[in-house]
Amino acid sequence: MVKLILLVILVLYWPFSLAETKVLYADYRHRPPEMVRVEGADTFFGPLRDILEDAAYRIGYSVVWRFAPFPRSLDDLKKGRIDIIPRTIKTKKREAFVAYIGPIGFQQKDIFFLVKKGQEDLINSYEDLYRHRIGVKRKTAYFPKFDNDKRIQKMLSLDDKNMAEMISKNRFPVMIVLDTSSIESALKKIGFTNYSYANYKHQQRIGNYYGMSKKSPNAPVYEKLNEAILNMVKTGRVDEYYKKYNIIPPLHEH
Repeated sequence: MVKLILLVILVLYWPFSLAETKVLYADYRHRPPEMVRVEGADTFFGPLRDILEDAAYRIGYSVVWRFAPFPRSLDDLKKGRIDIIPRTIKTKKREAFVAYIGPIGFQQKDIFFLVKKGQEDLINSYEDLYRHRIGVKRKTAYFPKFDNDKRIQKMLSLDDKNMAEMISKNRFPVMIVLDTSSIESALKKIGFTNYSYANYKHQQRIGNYYGMSKKSPNAPVYEKLNEAILNMVKTGRVDEYYKKYNIIPPLHEH
């Protein structure tokens, strides 16, 4: 009788236990306005969260989020420990372990060089970079020429907080910046306002992709998830999520 009861319970709850396994594990980081971490809480908001959760729901999955610095996320993605990272810049080196979802659009993401106020002319051209120590974030893709240039003296930092502290303490005179809003937020938190941007900047338009691990146990759902997100782009659903947060949607032409 006891065995029969246990069997009935197993049959009743088996579908739910299966459903619980359909989870995608994704990392987030503070990248306003697309990903905004809530102070004092283990959560965040923004269009990149909503878009992925919507697409995952369409293929029968839920998303579990973890906050982590990008270098750690990229390393875990490479080893298949997590499934997805929003806003992963596409590079040849990463293609060995990243399956790119999207793009959800293209954005003008110029590369700036942050300096102290009054020192804007430190960097007037790319060649000027050879004359100074340049603060960079570990495992961040800026643009190929800079990323592959071994002649530039690069000082590595873990994240924006670390970068902000280092330039405020004169560890380097120039900092390369992909996300101005993110670094400005970090500088504001430490009360540092003595900064400006150099005269030189590198202009570029990049695709906004989600990076999915090729080694993830969930790698087989890549095609369905990619199709779901691209369909959301076509129907205007992606734009709706950006407008929800009063953010200009990405362009849909390169």
